[in-house]
Amino acid sequence: MKKGVDMRYFYDSHCHMMNLSHPNLSAIIKRIYNDSIKPLLLKYSVYLKAALLLLLFVIPVVVITLLLTGHFVVIKWILYAVSLIAVILFVFVVVKFGDKKKREIEISKIKSNLLDKVKEKLANVMNLLAAMETDIGDCLIQMEEELRKKIPLNNVLVISGNGEKKEYDKIVLTPLIMDFGLKDSGKTNLIYKVRWKPIVAQVEDLCIGIRDYYLYRDKYITGHAEPLFQIIPFMGINTQNYYSEKDNTTGKSISVSLVQLLDKNFSEFKYDTSPQMRRKKIDAVNWRQFNGDIESIGSYYFLGIKVYPPLGFDPWPEDDIERAKVCYLYQYCIDHNIPITAHCSPGGFLVDDDFKNFSSPYKWEQVLDYTDEKNNKPFERLRLNLAHFGGADSKVWRKKIADMILKKDTVSSKYKYENLYTDISYQGVDKKSYDALKDLLDRYDSAERARLIERLIFGSDFMINLQDINSYSQYLDFFFKTNALTLEEKDMLCNKNAERFLFVG
Repeated sequence: MKKGVDMRYFYDSHCHMMNLSHPNLSAIIKRIYNDSIKPLLLKYSVYLKAALLLLLFVIPVVVITLLLTGHFVVIKWILYAVSLIAVILFVFVVVKFGDKKKREIEISKIKSNLLDKVKEKLANVMNLLAAMETDIGDCLIQMEEELRKKIPLNNVLVISGNGEKKEYDKIVLTPLIMDFGLKDSGKTNLIYKVRWKPIVAQVEDLCIGIRDYYLYRDKYITGHAEPLFQIIPFMGINTQNYYSEKDNTTGKSISVSLVQLLDKNFSEFKYDTSPQMRRKKIDAVNWRQFNGDIESIGSYYFLGIKVYPPLGFDPWPEDDIERAKVCYLYQYCIDHNIPITAHCSPGGFLVDDDFKNFSSPYKWEQVLDYTDEKNNKPFERLRLNLAHFGGADSKVWRKKIADMILKKDTVSSKYKYENLYTDISYQGVDKKSYDALKDLLDRYDSAERARLIERLIFGSDFMINLQDINSYSQYLDFFFKTNALTLEEKDMLCNKNAERFLFVG
């Protein structure tokens, strides 16, 4: 069996493993409505709005304007045109719906089409809730079971193209914990509010789930002794949920609890002089021996840090105390080579409209371009993944991220943000998504396109992506089979780029 540096890994660098007790249920309901139900309602209401606008506003304004300016001939021809259109519509309605039986059939078709779409969305939502209701360890086992049934796995995962293939010995999952703490925050008209939600229970449940996957998968999966998944989670942090105290020595405000959290889980990272050294230490962690107490966890159980602006994390706050906390976090991550993944799209678990702009790439540009009193840019080397590539429907944010990746230093002509990446999580829920990505990349010249490809990372956003897709294997299948990316480009997204960002290969 291969070990260590001989192993090739397929990285899903953006996924989630949680149960229904972890997030704010109000945030889940709001996200499901905004992501699934609202777009469906808007799709059908837009036609009605357009018709009403034309009938009640545009036509009357045009006719009144023509009357006031004396264009009576134009009005006559408009009336002729409107009359002709009315006759055509009348004939169409009579032919299409005149017969009672035909009318019933057509109305039934319209109802059926709408109901089918609603049912499909509701089925996806129920699938998501079922996954979140399942024990985390069992959910991971079911994911492997399903993958082994639907994707031709022997002992390796294979992606093929143009007569060639890439093989991967394991899939690395990096479940991103989100800090739903939300201390003293979140605007709502409800009488009972979510004012805090400790992250400890979520961390415990995830760690126990990872342990149980390794302990019990053999009972359900036969013929494959070696686990398909290697699971290395990201710690979720919202610096606003860690109170600051005044340091009597320096006189500055510091967050002792934040310092302790980082040291407990990442202090040993500073001794890793190479990605290979870190990979070796991560591989040495034996999750089967986890005793259920997170106090027993130390360095190398977590691979990086997840920040989630829609829940109140401000990447660059105005308040001096809050600014000091994020600066400490960023410097710690640079000193210890810790990757940060940040939600960077307008959607998500948005609990307060005031937090909407916290996710913006422009906020992160402020972080990377910050100049200190010594005229240095201390955070320019931050190992940062702006997740979701700005969002598939947010062209401005997507272009901004691309511009940041391509930005060069005016003096050295080198790329300015050497450790800046973006992932395509939730971007592959159908075949068309990758075509849209290709269209975007093809707008750049060959050198710029190559640079962007080098900074793209594969991610699924499982289990959240179940709102728009049936299963984890289906999401992978779309990625494997798309012709929008070459085999080598796919390998870069799911292997080379991911290892470079994660500092593990």
